[in-house]
Amino acid sequence: MHQPEETGAPAPEGTRDDTRAIRALWAEMARGWAAGDAALFAASFAEDCDFTTVRGDKPLGRTGIEAGHAALFRGPYAGTVLDARVVAVRFLRPDLATVEAESTITTPDGGSPAVTHALAVVERTAERDWSIKAFHNMIPASRPTRQVPVQQAPASKESTVDEPTARPKLRHLAIVARDPEKLAEFYASVFAMELFHRDPDGSCFLSDGYLSLALIKHRLDGETPLGMNHFGFHIEDTAATSGALVAAGTPKPAERFTDRPFAEYRAMDPEGNWFDLSEHGFGGPPAPAKG
Repeated sequence: MHQPEETGAPAPEGTRDDTRAIRALWAEMARGWAAGDAALFAASFAEDCDFTTVRGDKPLGRTGIEAGHAALFRGPYAGTVLDARVVAVRFLRPDLATVEAESTITTPDGGSPAVTHALAVVERTAERDWSIKAFHNMIPASRPTRQVPVQQAPASKESTVDEPTARPKLRHLAIVARDPEKLAEFYASVFAMELFHRDPDGSCFLSDGYLSLALIKHRLDGETPLGMNHFGFHIEDTAATSGALVAAGTPKPAERFTDRPFAEYRAMDPEGNWFDLSEHGFGGPPAPAKG
């Protein structure tokens, strides 16, 4: 990746060597991560570093950073690799600089990487060469939505079901039912929901123009219980959302191998509740016109 040079006012004396030393801090973090060595990873940070995670947690100094990453290396990030890249360095004084950095966490199977951006403050002191004094990690903003046509019963241009969204929107609920057809008639008659898809097994899909409701046929020989089964989010960027989930300590979303066009990935929250992720939405008719 191209490393942009510092721009703006002339750099203070000696900053070329200092820039190399600053970049080395992130290289050392990557080495510690690859080795699963939390102490080596944390060595780049000052003893009193002000560290903020993507979730807003604030471990206490280098000791807290080491303890937190030791748990990650034993748990959700075991066996992963960190590609840490310094994107830009801006010197405020010869001994003080801000750093923009980008990190990509890759799983052993090469699955969807988790990407984070960070803004850091680094300082050189008489007691120690450069170290990270403050570090704020964040999930990068989602890219604009690329619209993908819905293959089943595409919504009209006025539908709110598949509109692009600035943040994930809850757009789907799924219930396992003994008699989906009868239950569909109930929701259609009482709540004016519209049936827009029926599976060969009798599962029915309805919509109110905003949220889709899947009534999944219960299989008597299966172990899936009746009632609420999962929900679903309409998202803009699968990779960015997957990165946020992995960074939050949950499993990487799994691609759904199904003939239904309404969701591409299945994920799980920290308490084991399943939910779907879809960039193209969950289908259905447009919302009824307001009187």
